[in-house]
Amino acid sequence: MHKQVMTVEATNSSDGRSFAGRRILVTGASRGIAAEIALGLGRAGAGVIINHSAAADEAGGFEGAAERLADRISSAGGSAEIIEQNMELEGAGRRLGAAALQGGMVDSVVLSASIQIHKPFLQQSGEDIARQIAINITANMELLQALLPDMARRGFGRVLAIGSVQQQLPSAEMPIYSMTKAALANLFENLAVQAGPDGITFNTLSPGLIQTDRNAFRRRDSANWDRITRSANPVQRAGQPAEMVAPALYFLSAEAGFVTGATLFATGGGHVRSFPQGTRHGLVLPQEETTAAAQQR
Repeated sequence: MHKQVMTVEATNSSDGRSFAGRRILVTGASRGIAAEIALGLGRAGAGVIINHSAAADEAGGFEGAAERLADRISSAGGSAEIIEQNMELEGAGRRLGAAALQGGMVDSVVLSASIQIHKPFLQQSGEDIARQIAINITANMELLQALLPDMARRGFGRVLAIGSVQQQLPSAEMPIYSMTKAALANLFENLAVQAGPDGITFNTLSPGLIQTDRNAFRRRDSANWDRITRSANPVQRAGQPAEMVAPALYFLSAEAGFVTGATLFATGGGHVRSFPQGTRHGLVLPQEETTAAAQQR
């Protein structure tokens, strides 16, 4: 029997904000890329659920980051609520999902919370591996199991994972992190096929080198950071978290109902396998322009 799928109008609300009436959960939202996406959603009229780990924020020197983000969203005319949940704990995804649903329907979720451990494979301890799998994979699967049934009943949902260029170009420095990001992207392709008839889309936004607090340690040496950014991609710079907002909001929009199982690499071209790291390409000019330029010198 054909399933009736709810249609969400792909039009702006009366106040011009296209996400009005939507309630969207963003995990790991207190900092970095996820914070900018949450702010963008709030500005667009969505009710934003900010998930964060107070312990992780405090350990990184960002105590109160979630509250400050909620204030920014409110100042921009949006609405925000905060759910504190450390995604490393057993059953964290199930608890977060239940807490979010207590406040009403959750029509979309951005899976951004993750952990990186910078060690070569043979130096990764059992605890290192278990932590990355717990946060990057297990908690996300638990959260989806909690949220998807209600989305399916309503006939509408948008699920977006924040992946990584390392899905395609895995780093020897972060092998387990790279593996988890590739695994989640694979799961999303699987779920995209299953959930298509239910009006739920699954897509992945995979950034390259983005300037966030995660890589602040690399910027202590400005010359080294300059070398890193110039060799990271053909654009020869680090991206900014705000540059991830537009593609994220597209995937989460009602208008993107025909886009599912997709991965968008937002890397400045750094994901292209033929790009030799550390090589400056530049456009090759026509022969006559090259000759004329040489003569002018």
